[in-house]
Amino acid sequence: HWSQDMTNDGYALNESQEMELYAEIQEEMDGIKLGLTDQWLNPNEPLAGGYGKRIMDWRSRDENIVLFKDHATMIRSVAESHSIRSNGHAWCTADDRQCVGNTLERTRCSDCNNAVIGRAHARIYQNLYDDLMLLATREDIGSGGQARVQRDLERCRDVLKSLGYSPEGKAS
Repeated sequence: HWSQDMTNDGYALNESQEMELYAEIQEEMDGIKLGLTDQWLNPNEPLAGGYGKRIMDWRSRDENIVLFKDHATMIRSVAESHSIRSNGHAWCTADDRQCVGNTLERTRCSDCNNAVIGRAHARIYQNLYDDLMLLATREDIGSGGQARVQRDLERCRDVLKSLGYSPEGKAS
């Protein structure tokens, strides 16, 4: 299912389902989204991914524009206006099925305009990097395989550096 709303619409709209259970699930999801948004808007929180980089840029602007009455209202507004779900290696904000990162090629989220990659994902990118380093030593994967390994190593390296880690796994 593409979203919790889709799940609710598909299953909760009959008398044999417990509406209270779906309300509890939605409340829990709303809490997760608020927590994530609060974390993303923290000026000291490193982020990677295309959307993560745009959030960091927005946070760093010196413009004194007041759009929200307070910080809590801003967090609530951003959380409620964004589709946020996990694909395991990033937070995806795409509101359609066209997201490039929702495939097996995890490194594509590094530049995806919908991806927010946080420190919680660093271990995944570190493991990918380590596996790719081993694969790079193989001579039987051909020039195309080597090119892809190098591309993906660079993507993982960029994510790790954006999050404050060196590709060797040590905090910068």
